[in-house]
Amino acid sequence: MTLTAKLSDTAAQALRDALVKKGQRKSRLLAQAPPSNTLAYAAWQGAMLACNPYKASLAALLFMTPEQRAVHKEIVAFFDVLPRDLRIAMDRDRQNLEALGVW
Repeated sequence: MTLTAKLSDTAAQALRDALVKKGQRKSRLLAQAPPSNTLAYAAWQGAMLACNPYKASLAALLFMTPEQRAVHKEIVAFFDVLPRDLRIAMDRDRQNLEALGVW
């Protein structure tokens, strides 16, 4: 499977900022959203819509700046083409719920 969505440099950096940097969970989404005045916040919210929609916030989308909305839209498009297994693995809570069979 090939990925058809490409990220701009801004969106790619925002996504990197929304990921765990070191440790056992490296390269997975942060457990909590980054500060709301950052592009990483928009990237995290967009990724969560695909990985664990229960953590995504509708209010966050309402109060995003135009730049944050653009990053959010790019990240949502990027994550929508990822395989289901990869999206599940990006969020610890979703992965645990899937393992328990309650998702």
